Amino acid sequence: MSPGLRVAWRSSAALTFPSPAGRISLFRPPGVLLPKPGGQKIAWAFVGLSHPGLEFFFLFGRCLVAHEIDQTTGRAAIFVTGEPAWHRLGTVIEQATTSAEAIGLAGLDWRVEQWPVRAFDPDNNSQEAGIPDTVANVRTDTKAVLGVVGRRYRVFQNHEAFDFMDGLVGDKLAMYETAGSLHGGKRVWMMASIPKEYRAGPDDLIKPYVLLTNTHDGSQALRMIPTTVRVVCQNTLNLALRESGVEGLTISHHPRLESRIAEARAKLGIIAARFDKFDDELHAMLAKELTVTEAGGYFRGLTGADLPHGTDRQKKTREKVLGQMLDNFDNDKNTLPGVKHTAWGAYNAVSEWADHQRKFRGGSPADKLDRQLDSVWFGQSHQLKQAAYRGALELAGVL
Repeated sequence: MSPGLRVAWRSSAALTFPSPAGRISLFRPPGVLLPKPGGQKIAWAFVGLSHPGLEFFFLFGRCLVAHEIDQTTGRAAIFVTGEPAWHRLGTVIEQATTSAEAIGLAGLDWRVEQWPVRAFDPDNNSQEAGIPDTVANVRTDTKAVLGVVGRRYRVFQNHEAFDFMDGLVGDKLAMYETAGSLHGGKRVWMMASIPKEYRAGPDDLIKPYVLLTNTHDGSQALRMIPTTVRVVCQNTLNLALRESGVEGLTISHHPRLESRIAEARAKLGIIAARFDKFDDELHAMLAKELTVTEAGGYFRGLTGADLPHGTDRQKKTREKVLGQMLDNFDNDKNTLPGVKHTAWGAYNAVSEWADHQRKFRGGSPADKLDRQLDSVWFGQSHQLKQAAYRGALELAGVL
């Protein structure tokens, strides 16, 4: 084995450290605190880094098991206005708040600092080597390393991610509703409601929102994503802005608040136009009636129930999901007046399974709910709903 290196930081606090995909892989669980010059200690774990002609093994900070909704400060980092969120985590508040209040309520009143990354020779602590053009994004309150990025990366602080929305909220173009963080703070998000509504029928109300999401691990820029919530069942849908499936509008890291507000206003106009297009798509799906047999074919295509490959257990699981979607197609939420046996009802049968009935693993009920939220907005459940929405539009003759 090649000689090891120990990564040290400018703080004596124990740090958490991610494993950057494609470059570094963790192959041993967290170990013990190792001494650093000056009597300080750092937590460590072995990781391997491959490079053409070379092989290195580093000792990095302790790796934290990822809980999706951030609870690193002892409470769920989320706030909700009105009715409790469908994922059953958060603090219900009477009305929407300013961004400054939202930050405190959501547990986002912390900053991200950029620390240099250095390597120490384990056999000679007096020898060290810097890792050029690389810094660690460190959460100030927990000292968790949220990501390793290039030196030119500019951190978009949480108060910056919120404050440019204050102008829109002040003009009643949007209202704060929900905010929180995932993965220990690696992703920060906010939901702002738009003062408009859409109806699929007298009892089927759809509310539009802007999902604002930012990451501190360098994986994604700050984005505004048009999102709808069907009130009767709390199904959510992130609307793609182009046929290519691109989601959200990127907000630049303007140093001047006025520039960020101006950009947000312009992009809110694009999002409003997308909601109007959604209204057209909604009524096209409502106009397309489906027989149970036609709906079954739609569900089979999405679940892969007819695929010949897979183990017996996988085939049984696909059939079970298919059966649940067929049940959903005829339940009370999807047989409302004007909705029963339509492409809109079929889509929501899939969305109901993806958002509420899909099973998630986790060490605790809270952990399962954490993973569920991440999947619904950004992961596999989200991807399934996107495919289901496109399929329903194809049935309705829109695509």
